[in-house]
Amino acid sequence: MIVDRYAAVDLPRTTTAAGAALLLGLGGVHLYVLLREAGLPNYLRVGFGFLIACCVVAAALVCGSRTARAGWALGGLVCLAFLVVYVVSRLAGLPGLPEVRGWWDSAPGSVAGVCALTFLAVITAIVLGITVAHPRAQHWHD
Repeated sequence: MIVDRYAAVDLPRTTTAAGAALLLGLGGVHLYVLLREAGLPNYLRVGFGFLIACCVVAAALVCGSRTARAGWALGGLVCLAFLVVYVVSRLAGLPGLPEVRGWWDSAPGSVAGVCALTFLAVITAIVLGITVAHPRAQHWHD
């Protein structure tokens, strides 16, 4: 639907499903790296595990009627934290993993970055009123 020259979307279940899928995608990429890379330092394994758990919890909360706001907030914080750590790790490197410094073309990192940035874009669209998320609906009429 178009509202006063601006695009607006009233698909709350689709928006919610997209948000949950993006969070699970972010967690899934980290699970893939965690299982695939044997030489990760222990602090990174713990961090990945924590991020995966937060993504799963946030995705579950996003889908709940009473817990949706908490899920969107937690998901946004997780995505922001991931992006900050990812950028810092590529600029300064990580203890025990100096080879990640300047490694911007990592496929898992790129996919995780797309998931995080897209989730933040969905949150921004919700906050700006461009779209709504379940359990809310705008009930717009043409």
